[in-house]
Amino acid sequence: MSPHFLVLGATGRIGSLVIQESAGQGLSVGGLVRDAGRAASMWPPNVTAVTGEFGDPASISAAMKGVQVVFVASPVHPEMASWQCDAVRAAAQAGVRRIVKLSGSAWTMEAGRVTTVGAAHALVEAMLHSLHDTYGFEYTCIRPNAFLQGMLGRLDGELNSGNTFSLAIGDAAVAFADIRDIAAAGAHAMAAASVPPLIEVTGSEAISGARIAFLLGQMLARPIGYRPLDIDAAMDRARASGMPEFTLRHQREVLSLLREGAGSQSSDDFQNLLGRPSRSVDSFLAEVSAKVRK
Repeated sequence: MSPHFLVLGATGRIGSLVIQESAGQGLSVGGLVRDAGRAASMWPPNVTAVTGEFGDPASISAAMKGVQVVFVASPVHPEMASWQCDAVRAAAQAGVRRIVKLSGSAWTMEAGRVTTVGAAHALVEAMLHSLHDTYGFEYTCIRPNAFLQGMLGRLDGELNSGNTFSLAIGDAAVAFADIRDIAAAGAHAMAAASVPPLIEVTGSEAISGARIAFLLGQMLARPIGYRPLDIDAAMDRARASGMPEFTLRHQREVLSLLREGAGSQSSDDFQNLLGRPSRSVDSFLAEVSAKVRK
């Protein structure tokens, strides 16, 4: 039996959390995967593994049979726009009732500073709007701000080896979005009676590297220093870790905009949608502090 709710990008950072959120709500949810056996060990037993993959349009079309709502996410990849457009088209043709797309940050799609990946997201959003007029399905695009866990994911490692940490955002303040809030918004948008066409997910306030250092210092009861990292140095570090060149290009474009203050605006969309505030950076830092040797 086909699941009523299907998540594409189901093993990714956000998609896997959407699966968990949806399963926790008791929804009939499935995830698109290449290897159904591997997925079975990752997910709750009430989640259906649906075999298919981006780049194989026939498998995507087959996966849509019987599905009512689909969540569309995919890795940052040169074929991202093509993959997602194929998925949107297949969903529309299969009679899916609602499509929820994980999109890019709003500021990556603004005139005059569109990033490579932002342009890809804008293309898919335009297709959603166009096919909506033809097929009549509902759709919503979730536009998250810079990922909190992605930007600050190295903090515990750096602080376990010293009293300083580095970020490549310079002196800018960013309203980081917690990936758990992004997933909660996605799962809610799939199941709610109605949803707006655009949902921005951000932190409740913008915070700088210097402010993060101050808060960590209070939590750890020792002086913590912030060292702004040059973008070239950040790219060298990411390249050494094996990050693909296309993703490196994406990261450079995003960091350049963040350093200009592009990610400083917060949105009330999450509060209005779920009736609770988004997670604060303070609470995330408390989680980090618990992993750091005192």
